[in-house]
Amino acid sequence: MLRQTILRLAVLAAAASFAALFAGACGGSSGSAPASPSPTAPPAVPADITGTIHDLTRNEDSGVTVLLVVDDGAAPGATLDRASVTVTSQTVVWMLKGGRGTAGDLGAGQMVSVWFDGPVAESYPVQAKAGVVRILLED
Repeated sequence: MLRQTILRLAVLAAAASFAALFAGACGGSSGSAPASPSPTAPPAVPADITGTIHDLTRNEDSGVTVLLVVDDGAAPGATLDRASVTVTSQTVVWMLKGGRGTAGDLGAGQMVSVWFDGPVAESYPVQAKAGVVRILLED
């Protein structure tokens, strides 16, 4: 009886491990999502992408803004050279002078740093939701 119980537990543990590995392999990668954006400062960790907003599309009905961010100079150590980033009402936007802004403050030609929030679709360009956007330079 004890042997059967131990065998069942071993089989369950192996099945759980396989399921976890399979789920991780099938999903997209996750950005370095800011756990809870600070009310006083942008994240201290490196951004997922820093670059220029080359294209911007606003959907007034849903309040969603989609940015095409391109890293023209591909910073040393950068893993992405472009990303399609969705900005929602939950995205924290930091202005050039340090105050908080909104998606309405974003515009084509601005240099921004973006921290992803949640899974990243591994397409080209990658697609992700922005947790935080920081405006670095305005056009």
